[in-house]
Amino acid sequence: MRRFLGMARGREAGIIISLLILIIIFTIINPVFLKPDNIQNIFRASAFTGIMAVGVGWLLISGSIDLSIGAVAGMGSIITSYLTVKFGYPILLSVAIGLSSGLTMGILNYVLIYAVKIPAFLATIGTMYIARGIAFLISNGLSIYPLPKEVGQFGMAMPLNISWHFIIFVLLIIISQVILFHTVYGLEVRATGSDREIAKMTEVNVKKVSISTFIIAGMLSALSGILLMTRVVTGQPNTGTGWELIAIAACAIGGVSLFGYEGSFLGVFLGIITLQVIQNGLVVIGLSSHLNLIVVGSILVCTAAIDWQRRIKLDI
Repeated sequence: MRRFLGMARGREAGIIISLLILIIIFTIINPVFLKPDNIQNIFRASAFTGIMAVGVGWLLISGSIDLSIGAVAGMGSIITSYLTVKFGYPILLSVAIGLSSGLTMGILNYVLIYAVKIPAFLATIGTMYIARGIAFLISNGLSIYPLPKEVGQFGMAMPLNISWHFIIFVLLIIISQVILFHTVYGLEVRATGSDREIAKMTEVNVKKVSISTFIIAGMLSALSGILLMTRVVTGQPNTGTGWELIAIAACAIGGVSLFGYEGSFLGVFLGIITLQVIQNGLVVIGLSSHLNLIVVGSILVCTAAIDWQRRIKLDI
């Protein structure tokens, strides 16, 4: 725990300061922002893209990227709800199959990028359309319902006044942080993201590391879609639309390099919360919700530019 908290002394400390400033500004403009109900809304809303961002964090730190994850969330939601509603599968079995669909897409992305040698940008855009197409094909473009009542009960439950979704998100952050900095696997992931060829020379199984991070990202993306399904109690084929950019932007805000090696999951957590605070705060103070898209896009461009310039200086 000391090591976990100690990470906040670096770049994460700056994010915490910025986050506190944002909270103060929004609260001064409209005190409703700091009401318990609104804080709960921020935590609840951050969980879905946050879980996806954990997978993105593993990919980015290992030097990879996946733009299909938003569509995979929708596919996981539809497959799970379809099997439950149309075929009467037990919900846990349907969830397992939905998660397996994310695993399958992760393996497919790995094969296309590292075996077929298609650039990651093009390969994952292609699989994004495949996953979204599967979701719409299965559902015929319609929401799938009614789901068993226990699904809604889980989705609406508030243990300790916090949703299960947010608790799962926090647990994933803690587990990932510990694995990244306290296990051989975490070291191998960072070595792979730093330089794949040097990692191979130091006997790191780069293939194993790469495929595992794609699997993690695919399964966590499917999980995020399934968890949203429990909240809205329907399977929706458009679930996850645009989530991939929010997840990537959150990682970038949290100090995860878009070019590999650097980053922490504490930073990912802070990045997601910061984005959600901005999105929620804009609405609370009465500005158009459409500004959220401009803010997320601007943040992503700025962080990418800063990261690139810093990388150039280090290379020099």
